[in-house]
Amino acid sequence: MELPAGMTPERLSTLAVIDRNGPISVTALADREMVRPATMSRMVSALVDEGLVRRREDKTDGRGVLVSVTPKGRRVYRRAQQQRLEQLAEALNELTPEQLSAMRELAAVLERLTAALDGTSSAD
Repeated sequence: MELPAGMTPERLSTLAVIDRNGPISVTALADREMVRPATMSRMVSALVDEGLVRRREDKTDGRGVLVSVTPKGRRVYRRAQQQRLEQLAEALNELTPEQLSAMRELAAVLERLTAALDGTSSAD
């Protein structure tokens, strides 16, 4: 997948988490992305420099900072997401009916496995 200029999969993932969960603290963001807070702080600084996210003080924690996506950041993320969906649709169109059937069967198995790991039933 060709990404927008200057974007990496890690940056897009971070942008997606901020878009869905923001405003969010850098620590919570690092936890969700499974990286160290210092690593996430550098990532957020780069996204701020590009105008994709903004920082603001956390009114509930005087030392804390919350990060939220900017309109530009939302556009970049949504454009990348749309490109990914278009590429997936193109790839699926290349599959044979037998391959699509096998994928549906695999998806059902993975859904049952995920439900079992989560301790829920797929009938829920």
